[in-house]
Amino acid sequence: MREIKRGTRRRRGSSSLAALALTAMIVTAVAVPSWVDAAPNPLRSKTAEHTLSIAADGSYSVRLDTRFELARDMKWSFGGDIHDGFRLPDTESLLPPYLRTDYSNPRGTIDSTKAEASIEKELHSVDIGFSTDKLAAGSHRGVLDYEVAGAAVPAADVHGKQGRGIVVYFRPLDRGDLVIESEAPITAVDCEVISPHSESCGEKKGDGWEVSGEELLRDHTAIDAVRITIDADPASLPTPEIDS
Repeated sequence: MREIKRGTRRRRGSSSLAALALTAMIVTAVAVPSWVDAAPNPLRSKTAEHTLSIAADGSYSVRLDTRFELARDMKWSFGGDIHDGFRLPDTESLLPPYLRTDYSNPRGTIDSTKAEASIEKELHSVDIGFSTDKLAAGSHRGVLDYEVAGAAVPAADVHGKQGRGIVVYFRPLDRGDLVIESEAPITAVDCEVISPHSESCGEKKGDGWEVSGEELLRDHTAIDAVRITIDADPASLPTPEIDS
């Protein structure tokens, strides 16, 4: 189209026959997509699962396990950019309180081969993940591990006086199922669509808890965070970093 415009400027003021020829060229160009095949989707299938392992002090490790099949050779990236804080229930402060968390120790593998994972911190956000060189068409598996501290508060800060134990906050990096393991018993799991409002989600599985990918995508909207309440002593928590 840029060539057509340049040609138009060179021929400005020429005969109406030239204008008709230009119109024909434009119509032909517009008609091209009707018979040109669209590029095939390079991704044939993909599943992702987060496994969250919570310590009694509210810190936790995360494993994001992604399995996918490519239709052609291409590069791939794992992880993503997320907000580094969690909104707590409103207080009398002018601004809503936010719990700031610390992400560390990223590790990655692609098809069991070590990959260089990183954590890049920006203002109120963090980018966790790694990218690959070109992968061959076919099935692959990428695993991203990292650790999170400071994402927990006493349950009384969230549920009021009736709250017991510790509330741990988690935000997924990708869409998929969530498996939760904990040293202390899990007493409740809630999904926040619009923080800090939440609804109970998932179901107890043995000593752990599982939340399906569909529940993490409630009403076609990605949930803001997952709140896990565990039966642990709030005295074991480090002092949280809260902006307000």
